[in-house]
Amino acid sequence: MTSPLALHRQGPAERWLEALPLGNGRLGAMIWGDPDAARFSLNESTLWSGGPQTDAPHRTGRREAGAALARSRALFENGDVPAAQQEIEHLGASWSQAYLPVGDLCVRFEGIGEAGSPAAVPAVLAERILDLEHAEHRVLGESGEQLSFISRADEVLVHTAPCPDGAVPSLEFTSPLVEERREASADGLTILLRAPSDIPAGQFRREQEVAWESAGASRAAVVVRWQVQHERLLLVCAVATTWQGLGQAPDRDVQEAIDEASAQAESALARGEDELHRRHRATPLPGAGEVALELSGSPEAELLATSFAYGRHLLASASRPGLPPANLQGLWNARLEAPWSSNYTVNINLEMNHWAAGVAQVPEAAAALEQYVAMLRTAGQETARRLYGADGWTVHHNSDPWGYTDPVRGEPSWSTWPMGGLWLERELDSLASFSGRDAVEIARDRFPALKEAVSFALCLLHESADGHLATFPSTSPENLWLTDGATPGGAAVSLSEGTGMDRWLLHECAQHLLEAAALLGQEQDPVVQRTASALALVPGPRIGADGRLLEWHRDGLAEAEPHHRHVSHLGFLYPGNGPVDSRTEQAVARSLEARGDDATGWSLVWKACLWARLHRGDRVQALLELYLRPAETADGERSGLYPNLFSAHPPFQIDGNLGIVAALAECLLQSHRREIELLPALPPVMADGSVRGLLARPGVAVDMAWSDGALTSVQLQATGPGALGTHRVRCGNRVVSVRLTGMEPVELNAAALHSPRTSDVAEV
Repeated sequence: MTSPLALHRQGPAERWLEALPLGNGRLGAMIWGDPDAARFSLNESTLWSGGPQTDAPHRTGRREAGAALARSRALFENGDVPAAQQEIEHLGASWSQAYLPVGDLCVRFEGIGEAGSPAAVPAVLAERILDLEHAEHRVLGESGEQLSFISRADEVLVHTAPCPDGAVPSLEFTSPLVEERREASADGLTILLRAPSDIPAGQFRREQEVAWESAGASRAAVVVRWQVQHERLLLVCAVATTWQGLGQAPDRDVQEAIDEASAQAESALARGEDELHRRHRATPLPGAGEVALELSGSPEAELLATSFAYGRHLLASASRPGLPPANLQGLWNARLEAPWSSNYTVNINLEMNHWAAGVAQVPEAAAALEQYVAMLRTAGQETARRLYGADGWTVHHNSDPWGYTDPVRGEPSWSTWPMGGLWLERELDSLASFSGRDAVEIARDRFPALKEAVSFALCLLHESADGHLATFPSTSPENLWLTDGATPGGAAVSLSEGTGMDRWLLHECAQHLLEAAALLGQEQDPVVQRTASALALVPGPRIGADGRLLEWHRDGLAEAEPHHRHVSHLGFLYPGNGPVDSRTEQAVARSLEARGDDATGWSLVWKACLWARLHRGDRVQALLELYLRPAETADGERSGLYPNLFSAHPPFQIDGNLGIVAALAECLLQSHRREIELLPALPPVMADGSVRGLLARPGVAVDMAWSDGALTSVQLQATGPGALGTHRVRCGNRVVSVRLTGMEPVELNAAALHSPRTSDVAEV
């Protein structure tokens, strides 16, 4: 069986979507794998256009925002939703900034592969291998092995290759950025690049051009050094930018960046090939070896296991605490003006990128998101006060590492969605629940942040026509409803009050706040008391006359696009973790059936997670088949996988690659119902396999194997003091109790989970 820990390809990549990705959490590269001309498309996670104040001249002021909100509310209550929506558009005035490529580095040997020269291995015969276990790329051919990796220990890209006697490496470097300086030497190259000072989002590029002002723009220093010893080329490449930190102006002294990259490259070169490789292997990506999934029985099963390992590799490769977290393309972007600016879409994609960080143990991704959200809290406080006159903090549809939290200018369905703070705090709560930490310790850490996010939502509450409290303004991300039902002439609008997504986010975050307050003895805190009072007046999931969940403010509103990709109003089931009764689960199923299966890559993943929560492995199977299909067809592109297994929206978005890890984990292990449930939604394609290291709440590592859908072995292990105690473990209708009294692994009797008894207790 092919190992799920490696991707194999024949011949070099002919385009970016065939190249294979490496990264060390900061520095990234797409490896093309041509044995005659090694090509690396370089990225660095801190290289973005603009800075913290780029949008400042365009921001909507407090007086204008307050007047627009008042007019909008009055128009909405009078039933003129299109006019009310036009007023809301006044809140958005600018755009967030873009993630940038560094450039392409190509290494050739002069005279090799040319007519009359020593014959090179025909490129088509060379095999490319991306080793996911060790984060290494190899090219295997008759002339020998080429090895590439990006070292965390030495902060450089390393490339080694056979060097024919007398051959001289030739370096080529191109970039879409402004080249301010180039210094070539006998053993390398030093280049200084300048990023754009502003890149308008895609919808504005007809009216706004990319700006290249020198003042305030980020710089990147690229330093390449090489040497040949014993007929082996050793090449190293370092990249350093003028980044100063999240939310800070990228104005570090340029010479410091050049000196840093030079020191990294020269130090690495001095270590030599063997020592660099040893240090790389000794400093793996955090969490790399903690989790493994194996599936057997079919090529599709193997591809799923590879997708699981690939997603973990991509998330770990793209994330490091204190730096920007994995963005819309992770760490890898080839274009100056990338799709959706390759930044952060906060209404789903940033969150989905991190759904697997807890259950599949990618710790630095979780830490990177936590620090990024801490920066947004500060920036979002000013936005909350200025636009809404509200307490707490907010972030809308788009963001960037500079702390952009305003609505972008545009249609409110995707711009004026102010609940990003709650969405992100909910995600951090979820990640904390897998940590194995003591519940009081978690509550102490999370209580202040939850207060801030919930405080903002409370300020948006208004009394609705039916006497409930509802948020306003409110949208259901990127979806539209028809003001006159399905009749011709009905206007397609997005503005609502108390949408399904708003309600479940407010309920879940508010409940987490109340639980934390109880643990800390903070029940008398004014925000906690306001939260408890308001929560009773905000409805939870509402079921319409057709048996589906209500997405907007009242029943009978028809979707402009019935098969829309977003399923935001169903998020209380996944990723939410509150209690759900059987009637509501039936309404979720009916809503999913009405939406249909086929959708963008990330939407397929979310639907798979939802069907897994409904214990419908058969429906998960159908979605996995869509996820695994080729994205490129004779008729164009669709969701599926590109040749290098990148997930297609289309175009490429990495949230599908990262989200599939969470979806597969949800089929194997669920723990949101205050019990550990094994194999709750096993699709037929996953009927035989094993997994090691998945985490159940509150931090219990689970190893298990199964055959023909039946458990054959199970082991549990507490990962921290918060995971000690007695746990209910379920498989189907069978339940056993397992007591963990220490950090040693506990073997369960798999047969006990196939018997009718419910009182078995295993103790250490």
